[in-house]
Amino acid sequence: MQTYDCNFNAPSLDMPENVSTFPKLLRTKAQSYPNRRFLGTREYLNTGFRGAYEWYSYQDVDRICALLAQGLTEIGLKRGDKAGIISSNRTEWTIVDFACSIAGIVLVPIYDTQSAEDIAYVCQDAELKICFSSLDRLEKIKAVKDKFETVVVFDDRVDDRAYLQQKLDAKLLPANVYFQPRAQTVFDEFDKEEGIYDPAPENKAYPKVDKDGYSDQICRLRRNQNGFFSYKIEEKWLSILTKSTKAADVSFVSHTFWKLVQLGYEKFFSKDTNEMAHSNTEVPVDVHVTTPDSLLSLVYTSGTTGKPKGVMLTQANVCTTGYSMNKHCVVPQSNPINSLGQKMTSRQEYQYSLLPLAHIYMRALQVLQLNNAGCLGNSQGVAYLLSDLKELRITIFVAVPRVIQKIVDGIKGKIEASSSLKKKLFQKLYNLRRKTFLKVQQQYNEQIWQDYREDKQYHKILSEMPKRRFEFPAVTNIVFNQFEQMLGGRARWIVNGSAPLSYQNGEFFAICFNMHVFEGYGMTETSATGCIQDIDSVNYGAIGKSLDKETQIRIMSVPEMNYDVKDTKIVSIAGHQESIVCPRGELLMKGPTVFSGYYNDPVKTEESFIDGYFATGDIAEFNPVTQEVKLIDRKRGIVKLSQGEFISINHIENTISKSRYVESVFLYANRYHSYTLAVVLPNEQYFQQNGFAKGENLSRSAAAIKMLTEDVKRICKECQLKSFEIPKVILIENEPWTPDNGLLTPALKIKRPSCSAKYDPVMLSISNKIDALTRETPDSLVESVISALDDLIVTEPNSCQVSDTLSTTKSSKSTKSKRSVK
Repeated sequence: MQTYDCNFNAPSLDMPENVSTFPKLLRTKAQSYPNRRFLGTREYLNTGFRGAYEWYSYQDVDRICALLAQGLTEIGLKRGDKAGIISSNRTEWTIVDFACSIAGIVLVPIYDTQSAEDIAYVCQDAELKICFSSLDRLEKIKAVKDKFETVVVFDDRVDDRAYLQQKLDAKLLPANVYFQPRAQTVFDEFDKEEGIYDPAPENKAYPKVDKDGYSDQICRLRRNQNGFFSYKIEEKWLSILTKSTKAADVSFVSHTFWKLVQLGYEKFFSKDTNEMAHSNTEVPVDVHVTTPDSLLSLVYTSGTTGKPKGVMLTQANVCTTGYSMNKHCVVPQSNPINSLGQKMTSRQEYQYSLLPLAHIYMRALQVLQLNNAGCLGNSQGVAYLLSDLKELRITIFVAVPRVIQKIVDGIKGKIEASSSLKKKLFQKLYNLRRKTFLKVQQQYNEQIWQDYREDKQYHKILSEMPKRRFEFPAVTNIVFNQFEQMLGGRARWIVNGSAPLSYQNGEFFAICFNMHVFEGYGMTETSATGCIQDIDSVNYGAIGKSLDKETQIRIMSVPEMNYDVKDTKIVSIAGHQESIVCPRGELLMKGPTVFSGYYNDPVKTEESFIDGYFATGDIAEFNPVTQEVKLIDRKRGIVKLSQGEFISINHIENTISKSRYVESVFLYANRYHSYTLAVVLPNEQYFQQNGFAKGENLSRSAAAIKMLTEDVKRICKECQLKSFEIPKVILIENEPWTPDNGLLTPALKIKRPSCSAKYDPVMLSISNKIDALTRETPDSLVESVISALDDLIVTEPNSCQVSDTLSTTKSSKSTKSKRSVK
């Protein structure tokens, strides 16, 4: 098979030995920056609300990890044993991750949204000895509790501690703890000494703190005379802290998180005095026992197409990703100024921990933050996204398309709901900013073109980064400064991963937030990295180039899909056009971040490598002008229709997703029909702008189906899809797709087997009705959809829950809508 090797002229990695494993990295940063904030959670106030972020320092986290690692040894775990973990992002998750590395235990994340079947499979396949769980996820592992020797529940958050105090056997609870997170204002004092002081705006009121830095509004006890903190919560706080806690069965819990830390502490120190109260106390750890080749984690893929596969990742795999990403992305801010207008020597980077730590992407980002001695503020959940971001005042924003889309839709929705005058003002100022954006884009691309003509390798490395990407006209700040404040006012770049970012959203985000917006690419098997765009790129939609010289990218022809490394196309950039060979084919990758194989599956491992390169299954195109890779298709997901035509499911779904009425799409196609159908989760905001009522049952609205189908067909034709690729008609789904209902993977990708099981009955019925038509018209196709829904209610009232989500009751049969379609 013909191949093409992409040459990006990327810099060498040159990774220092003292950051090559989790234990070495953590100890190195704790010794260099002991008093910097590291892990943060919004404090629990005695009012029942959440306040500012409170923090554990680098030194705190290093000590707790070392003590927990010893505690795991004390209960009999050995190097090479496997430990499961199921929880949303929180402080204990990160500490367990590093403690297991110190103890040589292989961590196996379990998505907190995985099905019971997948959880059982992972537990059995990985042969877990112990499982860590948050209180609210114990129910998830209850059915498989007999597979573990030990179950440990998290109890660092005071709301969980209050519940456990009332429900768990007192013998399982420690009497004391050695650390408490401290208030933001305490770390402000440390920041002043280091020259990185950047306080919240003056109008921000923080609670008062005692001499040790603990807020008088936080539901915690203070140090006693021996330096300990009492584990027990005062009775007066219990009802406030547990008012939102759901009942949980704790009967099978073996230990709490802090009980294990206590076991480790008592191995090294006196039971009578808290040695951790002294700033010079270091817990002994042999950081050299865990080597770069040691197995760090088994990360089970999210099961998009079948059973999860256990990806074996080493310490070197993930540490290399974090180091390389930090070297490429976390460019020091030029001339940093704090909120008081004072110059700083440098800046600590703030990142928001929202994406699930069970996914290797977020764990790699933790390593990135460690490499630059930054901090991580844990999320309360998507519902509190903007509140958390504003409170945390992030400097870097890591997101996925769904998060970006929600922010974009939120802004557009507010604008659409405003007065006519405000809408006109926004559009006028937006156009003014866009004019500047396009001018910068022209200059940027002109330089790329000149470098191409002079046969220069274009791999731009910034030595420093301005806070704002563009010099927009000052008058536009009247409107757009408020958008910057949505993220806290100091975010200077955003990187998108997991799935491609649309050019429209990239441009909109860059203009509204005045940030560097760029995109990256990676997979679980490549430790979440592979390619990334230059930081100052303004060409959204590509995935960029390899981060370092050691990561090699190859493209291999795929003849059955008509992709060849000798393909040519007209490349247009900065007003220039030229017919150029743009190699297209499957993306292959080799380098220090690529996994060693699938656990217990040597056959699948062998199938996944070609001449030492990992075959990603993604179809890519290399542009020699921009020297960037762009994903254009997926090798898997090829379906043969009844007339013999091959279609790419992913390519068609990506095209359909360009419609503003579409939030998500599932394409239905098989070998028994010569056409495709689609199920769409609608973007209701745009339907409402076309006269549909909020909460209206769009799945049974002829006008809605017709409008959506026509818009999708228009876009598909513009993108030059063939007639047999364009859906004949579209089914609208009313109920969101989520990991909880099994239709999305924990990584928020369509779970095809589950969607097929849910929609096959109704889609087959629609197909039968279409095939029976003597003459196809837009109206008759729409009636086929509604009629199929009606039939399903009558014949299968309890079938696969379709009737619950796509329809209401038999009496709600649709009549033709009289609404005019705009």
